[in-house]
Parts: sequence; structure tokens; C-alpha cells
Amino acid sequence: MAQVSLSLLGPFRATLDEEPISGFKSNRVRALLAYVAVRSEKVHRREVLAGLLWPDWPNGEALSNLRYGLSNLREVIGDRARSADDDADPPLLLITRTTVCFNKSSHYRLDLESFGELVQTEPSDPRFIERLAEAVDLYRGSFLEGFTLDDSPEFEEWVLLT
Repeated sequence: MAQVSLSLLGPFRATLDEEPISGFKSNRVRALLAYVAVRSEKVHRREVLAGLLWPDWPNGEALSNLRYGLSNLREVIGDRARSADDDADPPLLLITRTTVCFNKSSHYRLDLESFGELVQTEPSDPRFIERLAEAVDLYRGSFLEGFTLDDSPEFEEWVLLT
């Protein structure tokens, strides 16, 4: 089974089975992946995602952009293969006509989650120092360092607050 790894501490980096993912059509597609992965506790309404990533576009065009972005994203992360037999099982994204959700049951690794678990290690844990050293290795810089969507102030605010 393919595993997607997302490194968001520092510059955006995504791999599929340890190979860099290429083929993202835009930074907005990368932003979409980062946003739903980090906010995986939520089911996201398409209208909200479209408004977040294409805030200055008319609603219909923003939703159309989101649809194309989701199609591109599913292809590059291996959720949709050339034949239905090769589709990811379980998929990374759970998509309906009205919602998008990151599937926490899929095969993925998110550096933010790993970092959070490592730094919460109790000092009494015999692996305390080792786990903190692992956390330091994961930290490549601030969250989505150098990544911007200049015309999306709400996304920029989310990045800053995260």
C-alpha cells in the first residue's frame, strides 16, 4: 500500500512511497492538501474550501477550480490511478459531492502529528532524550515556511496561527 508523507514543518514537502510527489498543478492544490491534512478532525464543505483558496473568484468558478484541484490532488497522491483496480485502498481523501475529508485511516505520515507526539513524551520515559532528538530532526523550520497564497488572506492567517 502506498504511503503519503507530508512534511509541513519548514518548506512544503510531500512524498509517495518516499519519492517526491510532482505534478501538483498549483500551490493552491498543495495548500488544499496541507489544510485538510492538518484539519483532519473536520469534514470540510466544498464551498468553504473554495472560498478559502479562491476568495476573489465568483462562487461557481471557485467551486469549479476546487473540483479540478481535487482531481489533480487525487491523481498525484495516488488516490486515483489509471484504472479503478489501482485506486488507493483506503484513499487519503474522502470526497463527496458536498464535502472533503482527510482519511485518518489511510496510510500517511504527517510530521506535525509525529512532532506533537514526540514532544509530549514524559521525562520519566526511558526513551525521553531519544524521542526529543527525533522531534528535533523533524523540525525543519516554521510551519509551511516560504509557502504563500498572496491573494488568500484567510489561508495566510491560518498558516500564521498554526
